[in-house]
Amino acid sequence: MHQIAILTSDDSLVEMLRTSGLRVTGIDQAELARYSRATDAPQVLVVDMRGHDQLPSGLAAYRRQHSGAGVVLVVSSLEPRLMLEAMRAGVSECVAEPLSAKALDEAVRRVLTNVIPQAAGQVFAFIGAKGGVGASTIAVNTAATLGRESQNQVLLIDMHTGHGDAALFLGVEPRFSVLDALENIHRVDESFFSGVVEKAVSSVHLLASPTRPRPGGVDPKRVRALLESAAHMYRTTVLDVPRSDVTMIDTLDHATAIVVVTSQEISSLRNAARIAETLRQRYGPARVKVVVNRFHREAVIAAEDVERVIGGDVKRIPSDYKAALDALNAGRPLVLDMESRLAKSLSAFAKDLAGVAKERAERPSGVLGRLAWRRA
Repeated sequence: MHQIAILTSDDSLVEMLRTSGLRVTGIDQAELARYSRATDAPQVLVVDMRGHDQLPSGLAAYRRQHSGAGVVLVVSSLEPRLMLEAMRAGVSECVAEPLSAKALDEAVRRVLTNVIPQAAGQVFAFIGAKGGVGASTIAVNTAATLGRESQNQVLLIDMHTGHGDAALFLGVEPRFSVLDALENIHRVDESFFSGVVEKAVSSVHLLASPTRPRPGGVDPKRVRALLESAAHMYRTTVLDVPRSDVTMIDTLDHATAIVVVTSQEISSLRNAARIAETLRQRYGPARVKVVVNRFHREAVIAAEDVERVIGGDVKRIPSDYKAALDALNAGRPLVLDMESRLAKSLSAFAKDLAGVAKERAERPSGVLGRLAWRRA
């Protein structure tokens, strides 16, 4: 299934979207009609209306069959009659001439962001407000918790292009890294992933940071393509994102939630507030969460102070330096043993983030209830 389809006779319009890092397929009226009858369909349909004064005849049927899909119109001008017709047809965005790659890319990504959670797996990104606040610890334990709870394979991507620590936390020595995946993005499929990931504990597959940094920047188009592929191959993907790499932070369109990790320390809280606000503006406030790691109730900066600085609710992970250090040295996530208060808190946080506790609460009880749930 193609993620984005475009109904146009203008090849330059297709190329304009592809140069933005989007996977696009050109279709014609016959293909639109087929999608209107099929169970599979693109997540976003771009319709080139330039030179036409009426919406395609198959668009209404397409929207009825695929109500969750998004539609973007490309028009010569925002003519009121056509805009009213577009609204009635459920069109999500309109982009008018003069066209620019930036405007078209932003419109498609806004629509795509809204439909991806229904079409792909969950993606959770973790970003530390500064070095040493424990973002990697929480990312690794989130992946281990969700792998254990769901019994499905969870992909953990260490997006640090140098000196990432996820492999240490999992006690593995990866043969390949995230850079190998990015350099071979044209080959990325299930078979490719199985060859480059390292299989760790608790159903966690690790795409590790390279052991040695390589010169040169990372192409954001390749990063977006990698995360898109991961979201369609794994039900859950966890990202350990470097705060200092703007390219990585700017490619989180597929993230279900973006978690900023901070501590009860002034400079860390200040950075967390700045990063969280930037992410809210870029990805919307609903997807941005903040967690205070190593939380102390007796600290000078109280929980109320933290929430006032951050500008919203904040989750808290208790402090237990010894337990965290022992787990790191053992190369085994804390949540796999569940003996410490810290392990229980990390596990509860991960399940709450992914909605695991809510999902279980909604399941019917009893033998008949369990059978009904399995059928559903």
